[in-house]
Amino acid sequence: MQNIFIPTKNRVENSTLLKFAESENENVFVVVEPQEHQQYKNRFPNFQYIILPENNGGITYVRNYIKEYSESLGMQNYWQLDDDITGFFYREGTKLIRGGFGILHKAAVEFKDAGFALGGLEYRQFAWSASKNFVMNSFCDSCVFVDNTKTMGMRYRKYLEGKEDRDFAMQVIDSGEKTARTTLFAFSSPANGSNAGGLKEIFYDIGKEEIAVSRMVEVWGENICVPIVKPSGRNDIKIIWKNIGSNQTTLF
Repeated sequence: MQNIFIPTKNRVENSTLLKFAESENENVFVVVEPQEHQQYKNRFPNFQYIILPENNGGITYVRNYIKEYSESLGMQNYWQLDDDITGFFYREGTKLIRGGFGILHKAAVEFKDAGFALGGLEYRQFAWSASKNFVMNSFCDSCVFVDNTKTMGMRYRKYLEGKEDRDFAMQVIDSGEKTARTTLFAFSSPANGSNAGGLKEIFYDIGKEEIAVSRMVEVWGENICVPIVKPSGRNDIKIIWKNIGSNQTTLF
């Protein structure tokens, strides 16, 4: 059985993943702030709850709490899932077929067998046309497998909040370990900052992305992080992944 952590904030009524997870027989830990625990417990009484010590600590605080908690219990690995994921899929050729949490089991086996320190499912919109089974040494977002045996003691950096997941993957690569997204399995979710709750009101709506972008350039350098503006007007960065740990060789 997989250890699955779902951090959630301000989505008691609109967390698509929690509604889906109710019907799955998995070891799910819902991670909530003290101020919202009772609301979630009333709505979803059958989950295991981890109550954070503080309210409004931010996403990096939550990510690190999960990492430290899992390490303290001796968990060799775990999944960390965004609460707005709307579905899981497996790929047969160019066809994506909807499935359940069993997809996480299969993906975890792939990651462990290949020795990846960090893994992720591919975004649905990219998985169907993939020509390779793995996208090596790149980002792992939203639906992430963490191998504690290879990332023990590594932490998300508060200074880079908003890009903490990208930075964590970059730290893993820079340490000499490997990351991978599997294109054989995929997930779907709304666009960043498009649905209420989570980080929408406390990050995306107040323009904090621009700060996160400038800090990523500061920390990693312009040869790795290039600021861009997306067609939607969002500030973002293009990461030159090959410039991180470029002395590594890949198997795929």
